[in-house]
Amino acid sequence: MQFVKLGATALAGVFLAFATVSAPAIAQTPGQPPAVQVSRDMVTPLNEARAAIVAKDWATAATKLTAAAGKAKTPADKAQLDRLRLVMAAETNDYAGQLSSINGLLASGSLTPDEIKQYKGALIKIYADSGDTAKSLAASREYVDTYNGSHEMLAALANDYAKANDNATSLIYVDKAIASARAAGAKPPESYYRLKARVQQGLKDTPGYYKTVEAMVADYPKEEYWQQLIARSQNEPNFKTNVMRLDLFRTLQAAGVKLTPQQRSGAAQEALRRGLPNEAVQLLEASIASGELSSAEDKENLTNAKSQVSKDKTGLAAETTDVLAKGDGGTIATLGEAHLSYGDYTKAAEVLKAALAKGIPDATEADTARLHLGIAQYNLGDKAGARTTWGEVKADNGAAVLAQNWILISNLK
Repeated sequence: MQFVKLGATALAGVFLAFATVSAPAIAQTPGQPPAVQVSRDMVTPLNEARAAIVAKDWATAATKLTAAAGKAKTPADKAQLDRLRLVMAAETNDYAGQLSSINGLLASGSLTPDEIKQYKGALIKIYADSGDTAKSLAASREYVDTYNGSHEMLAALANDYAKANDNATSLIYVDKAIASARAAGAKPPESYYRLKARVQQGLKDTPGYYKTVEAMVADYPKEEYWQQLIARSQNEPNFKTNVMRLDLFRTLQAAGVKLTPQQRSGAAQEALRRGLPNEAVQLLEASIASGELSSAEDKENLTNAKSQVSKDKTGLAAETTDVLAKGDGGTIATLGEAHLSYGDYTKAAEVLKAALAKGIPDATEADTARLHLGIAQYNLGDKAGARTTWGEVKADNGAAVLAQNWILISNLK
């Protein structure tokens, strides 16, 4: 993960060529930059120190700076001395000298607001280069809190706190980075979401983690993110493979995830077991024709499914009429799912509503029927109605998780 490193170029600005110093009484040369004014006794040693620094004669520079320090009388004198010390310290990778000079300048009261900002930015990199991660982080935090850093700066800070295993603080700044990017009219980079998700995992904030993945899939609709969101239904306390696995596969397909050949084979077996041969045909036929599936079992399942479809579809209408009149809510809901598997969403919605109106004693079965009713409504174009239906699903058998994923699908697809 790459982030912009705050303060990486700040020193370039503060180490500009140092103007020749002069005493206040000395007139400026026309066309030359304004001279830096210091006490008269400091002019010669400072200019000699400057010349030695330009020549990279560090021994002479140090001697001249010491001589100038002995003649410093005013805050302005000390500030100009610190400026030259800073240039020399930077050129010689003297981190302690750089920090001492910058802190002296910040305390001098002689800096402009822009200079203060620039020097505070420079501190971040100096602390980092000197190996003091804690102080670099603290300086970074002070900088962005004071100057409202860009979203790249906020994300860099969040990343550094994550590296320091301070996930709580990292979360604060990655949230700010995401909000800042949005406020600037930009889509937050995918790396910000991934950082936030990783930090939430470190905090063991599972609900927050999945909320982040939901936000990530909205901006970056990759199959891996949909799979994470949908597959978590299997972690529900009462998830039963023989009841909810087919709905898991249906949800993956609705999200645009391409099922693996093994998943298609398993889903087809589940559809046949539940008396939904048409769905088995849809899952197997193209994959067998393309050679993705070639086992004798899959081919036999396809043959059986096709045979059952011709018998099942003929009697479905009559059976539905009879069950609506005499059956209980659970049996009616089963027929509603059968109509759903044939793509007859109008009839599926009608039958599933009747099942719920009649009453399904088992709460998890009732919520599964609501899940299917929402799918029928969604496919009929009634997204608002589908979301309302899915919002009522609370069962901990995986149905509620899948219903929330269907709501997300309806908002994004």
